[in-house]
Amino acid sequence: MNRHVLALLFLVLPSLAAADWRSDADARIERLRKGDFTVEVRDAAGAPIGGATVSYQLKRHAFLFGTAIAYAPFADQGEDGRQYRQFILDHFSALVCENEMKWYSTEVERGHEDYAQADALLAFAAQNGLRMRGHCLFWEKQKYAMPWLVALNPADLKAAVEHRLTATASRYAGRLASWDVDNEALDGSFFRERLGADFMAWMFKETARLDPKTPLFVNEYAILGNPEKTTRLLALVKDLQAKGATVGGIGIQSHDSDRLTTDREAAPMAGERPEWMMKARLTPEMFLATLDRLSAETRMPIHLTEISAKTPDAVRRGEVLDMLFRLGFSHESVQAIMLWGFGAKTHWMGPDAALMNADNTLNAAGTRISHLLREEWTTRGSATVGADGRTAFRGFYGVYTLKITLPDGRQIARDVSLTKPAPAAVVRLTE
Repeated sequence: MNRHVLALLFLVLPSLAAADWRSDADARIERLRKGDFTVEVRDAAGAPIGGATVSYQLKRHAFLFGTAIAYAPFADQGEDGRQYRQFILDHFSALVCENEMKWYSTEVERGHEDYAQADALLAFAAQNGLRMRGHCLFWEKQKYAMPWLVALNPADLKAAVEHRLTATASRYAGRLASWDVDNEALDGSFFRERLGADFMAWMFKETARLDPKTPLFVNEYAILGNPEKTTRLLALVKDLQAKGATVGGIGIQSHDSDRLTTDREAAPMAGERPEWMMKARLTPEMFLATLDRLSAETRMPIHLTEISAKTPDAVRRGEVLDMLFRLGFSHESVQAIMLWGFGAKTHWMGPDAALMNADNTLNAAGTRISHLLREEWTTRGSATVGADGRTAFRGFYGVYTLKITLPDGRQIARDVSLTKPAPAAVVRLTE
């Protein structure tokens, strides 16, 4: 083969590979996340109304696109707080408390419990139709345990754990999309060392007794592209199940999403990184292979629970987050993608991980993710109702706002849920 042709192939093949993963993901999204919907317009007696015009706009995805929310910026009554709340309402269908539901937030001092901040954030979510993940009931790493908790003897520690679980799980029973029961158990053992190897299974069983309708998740980091730790995660799930615990899903953290690349030969990440930020690069193939393995061996839903990408290059930040969102949304087992913050002033990893600048404008990463969620992955349009009162369109599963203009000029608006199990809605006039 001519050396000039070879040179051209070397230039073209990487871009073809990049295009392939993206086009494949987009095709899966079209198949998995969208449906063919029917809307019927009827009068108060149930007779079809022909000739009406239906305008439709996706209001909120059924899929859980979300972010961690923190009380301080949420409660800010100034312009920063308004912009913080508005960004959430404009982009997300789900939330998770960044710290406010954690034990070290609700009981700083032993016996002095305060759920006010967590309650306020949950109320905001409920008022705006946003689902809330529960994070977290317990955390296995000792460094996140309150000093008074560390000082307890085993009998008093067991009593404190039992009280925490009963108080918290009962308080939020039936109100959460999921619970992370015992966070990061693969890298910590505070409770199990003191209360026995079977205690984590007891946590799951007792939470399920108190809140039987909420799926209970494990939640771990350094899983994506890491076969060794994936094996340990699967072993943990199987051990819990063998001990009678019902595990309802797998949470995967990725605060190291800057690892994502289409270059299979890319060097590991440079510089010092904490142990929860892997250095090995992560390709789309490796990302999907991990999800495929977890799905095949557990048949459980997967939540991408804590997503951050820290890099001073906001364009690059947007590229890797776009890749993660697109790959996650395209995988059948994934039901949630949760950023762990978005503002330059409020992101726990600082402005180099943010989508929004300190002046509340979107940076390049924010612009890219905003376009993805509000433009590329939305559905809007209008259609005329036939004589049978019906019209149809294809769109993403979720809640839609319908604006209906009747033949006599009257207008009505309705919010309807259109999902895979329920792809049809009937709008009936009340007068």
